[in-house]
Amino acid sequence: MIHTRHFPPRRFHAITLFPVIFYNEKPMTEQDIRHETVHLWQQALLLVVPFYLLYALFWLWGILRHHDNQTAYRNIPFERSAYALEKETEVKPLRQAFDWLHYLKRRDNAL
Repeated sequence: MIHTRHFPPRRFHAITLFPVIFYNEKPMTEQDIRHETVHLWQQALLLVVPFYLLYALFWLWGILRHHDNQTAYRNIPFERSAYALEKETEVKPLRQAFDWLHYLKRRDNAL
């Protein structure tokens, strides 16, 4: 984990770019750390580059569908999974890495 002043941009608290979690001014909570750790497992088990390609495609699909950046972000299956799993205290790497697949079939709105 690396604390920086200018990255990620102010509208984000933290960002995971395998294998590093970058965070800005606000201290990381346990829940924040779990959320970003889910992304670490997702990236590692999808071999990093496919994760970023899928993430970008899901985000673009969300923009086309919802016409809103925040709604598009919250509907990315990787984010929906990370927000759901950040509340769990037990680490289950394989579940954390592939839980996002459950959100491909769900049509309900994001959290």
